[in-house]
Amino acid sequence: MNLLSIRLSTSIFAIFLVIGIYLPFLPTWMEGRGLTAQQVGTIFAVALWVRIPVGLCLAAITDATGRRKSVLVAVSLVILLGFVSFLFIDGYWALLFGWLIVGTLLTSTIPLTDNLVMTSIGERKSDYGRIRLWGSISFIAASILGGMYLQDRDSETILHLLIAGSVAIVVGALLAPSIQTPPRTTRKPALFELLQDRPFVVFILTAACLQASHAALYGFASITWKAAGHSEGMIGLLWAEGVVLEVLLFTFGRSLMARYRAWQVLLLASVAGIVRWTVLGSTTDLYWLIAAQALHALTFAGTHLAAVMYIARRIPHDRSASAQSLYDGLAMGFMFGIAMMLAGWTYESSTTDAFYVMVVFSALGGIGAIALGKVQHPSAAHKAR
Repeated sequence: MNLLSIRLSTSIFAIFLVIGIYLPFLPTWMEGRGLTAQQVGTIFAVALWVRIPVGLCLAAITDATGRRKSVLVAVSLVILLGFVSFLFIDGYWALLFGWLIVGTLLTSTIPLTDNLVMTSIGERKSDYGRIRLWGSISFIAASILGGMYLQDRDSETILHLLIAGSVAIVVGALLAPSIQTPPRTTRKPALFELLQDRPFVVFILTAACLQASHAALYGFASITWKAAGHSEGMIGLLWAEGVVLEVLLFTFGRSLMARYRAWQVLLLASVAGIVRWTVLGSTTDLYWLIAAQALHALTFAGTHLAAVMYIARRIPHDRSASAQSLYDGLAMGFMFGIAMMLAGWTYESSTTDAFYVMVVFSALGGIGAIALGKVQHPSAAHKAR
């Protein structure tokens, strides 16, 4: 690994270090501050939707100025100050307002950093997977080691870890290479140009459906498996299996992306998703669960690799940050929220049927992938690039 890859991997590692702490443990900290489960749920739900306009605004600034590192450093500093401010604020409304700022900025750093990585490595696009895998490794380490460290400790320790992690985010942003790309030469927002690009619209909807198909997994898999009699230790291993295979695909995905076009990888992810969610909806037998979790490498990591590569290869630099943020906001925000809502309604009436709803999302992604393969990718602007 060369010095550039190390610097970029450090940025990715730091971001997912914090995400690996806040996702499993921040709700516990909020409850320790006196919030009810419903209030905690509301805070996270609102932030999930607000992240979309916030992310697009930050991306628009990035594309307009071309100062990708400067924007990332500024956002990282606000995240650090935000977590520090949590030491001094209390109450539902204060924490809601605080998390709307910190939470939305934190999740927005992911597409901004992905865009910086892809811009930095230039023609060596295939290096992305080996850089991004450090995010998955960081998430696993933070979740496991964080849980061990926090055992029998006061819930305020969670905030201390988040502050330490946000310091790492600032350091990672400062270590990132200073990539200055030409600013936009038109006042027309990049988002408008992207939405007029038919192949890109098909792509973004396809990738969003495929990522949103994971909603039932994230929301109800552990509950379903525990009700079926599987131990918490075994459930943890099932989750770990998926992430480990995700890391392997990020590591060795170069040949996959070199051999197949983006729409073909998305189609492969669609087929894997249809199989995976059908299995999870049909049985809770351990051996079938192990087999289904092995498909996480394709359904999640395969989709993400294809999406990032598509944007890097097809979208000009002056709108690439907006493209990356739109993908992230639609896939992990808007569409994911719809899928989670539908899965929740279905789960209430029949638990495992929630996974069959995810089959529909994967199938829609497959239809989109086929449509993407039929439309002409390069635009006139790209041919001139």
